[in-house]
Amino acid sequence: MDAGYQRHQMFAKRVCGVLILTVLLSLTPSSSRTETTSTLQEGVEYVKLRLYPQAVDTFKSILSQHPTNVDALFQLANVYKLQDELELAIQAFNKILSIAGSKNAEIPERLYGLTHLALAEIYCKQSKLDTAEQHAKEAVQNRPSDADTHYRLGYIYTHQAKFDEALAAFKRTLTRNPDFAEVYEWLGLIALMRNEPQQAVMHYQTAIQKKPYVQSAYYNLAKAYRLLGDMPAATEHLKRFHQMKIYYDRTYAVESALAEAPMNTTLRLKLAEIHLEHKHISAAVATYQGLIRLHPNLTVGYDTLGRLYMNLNMSDRAIPYFLKVLELNPDAVEAHVRLGWLYTKSKAYDKAESHLQAAIEKMPKLSLAYHGLAEIYTQQGQLQKAIDTYQHITKIEPDDSDAWEALHTLERLKKESRTTR
Repeated sequence: MDAGYQRHQMFAKRVCGVLILTVLLSLTPSSSRTETTSTLQEGVEYVKLRLYPQAVDTFKSILSQHPTNVDALFQLANVYKLQDELELAIQAFNKILSIAGSKNAEIPERLYGLTHLALAEIYCKQSKLDTAEQHAKEAVQNRPSDADTHYRLGYIYTHQAKFDEALAAFKRTLTRNPDFAEVYEWLGLIALMRNEPQQAVMHYQTAIQKKPYVQSAYYNLAKAYRLLGDMPAATEHLKRFHQMKIYYDRTYAVESALAEAPMNTTLRLKLAEIHLEHKHISAAVATYQGLIRLHPNLTVGYDTLGRLYMNLNMSDRAIPYFLKVLELNPDAVEAHVRLGWLYTKSKAYDKAESHLQAAIEKMPKLSLAYHGLAEIYTQQGQLQKAIDTYQHITKIEPDDSDAWEALHTLERLKKESRTTR
């Protein structure tokens, strides 16, 4: 197979486990013991933060007391898989299947299906495609409504060059989840292999639309355009591929360093900054959220998250982060100003005014806070208070043209309101 396929292989290795991890972490523990459930959730949090040794110790502590706790076994196997300790993962997953085969076992159907799905993924990584296929079929049979199971089977069929079977599996995947971006990449690859470049273009464009930060899609889209003879489009997407590759290489380098030092605040901040540089906002948000879970007193994490949600016009999500900034640092004037703006936007004028007055108390010549107050008074119809506030701004900032313009407008409105009475 050609270089395009090899790049898909590299991409698949990079994201291996990501799709299933999302599902694994959302599993509701079946254990009835509150203490065990709490410990299990603690281990899951370690996994989210990539603190794998701590996660292993946590799950093992549960298993030392409850050797057949399939929830803990499942999560332990998942950690081994994420660390590429595949033989240990296989042993743990097979133990779940063994427990499931016993007469008195009570294993949730979903967990049983996901165990086969995880084993299919592992055997794919080991290039044991026939074994992987059997586990994927078991997963599909057990969880026919889950898009992931059909995707994994399609993935295996593609690697076996069984393209008709792969297309059928991917079609079932998209029926269950039309936004499954990885499926469109594989559909594009199959189209390229069948010398159907126009179809490949369509699939890769959809993949990029749904998931813009995967470098292989741009490379193969460029190849498809080249096959169609559209060299300008091919050149443009090859350029985008190189940009994505730079992003990929930078994040990969930091993530590799984090694997060795997961508590390193500087590395996590650097990773978040790289995501922001490339406008990958969801990845930046996830990185900052992980950072504040690790370091609950890190003010910059809450402040940046608040700003990100402000930029996304998600005031309800931004406000709690700025309140946390003030809890950690009551002298954070900018947080007061931002809260003043956010509360004004939601018409919570009393709260907005309170925060802006607090900012002014700490910085009496902060014209931005006075602008906020004037806006509140204007929106409430308190024209004289707004006029007084703008007059104060012109005294502390004589060159503030916005204040002068607003002042003249409000004075005219006040005069007009008197003449119409």
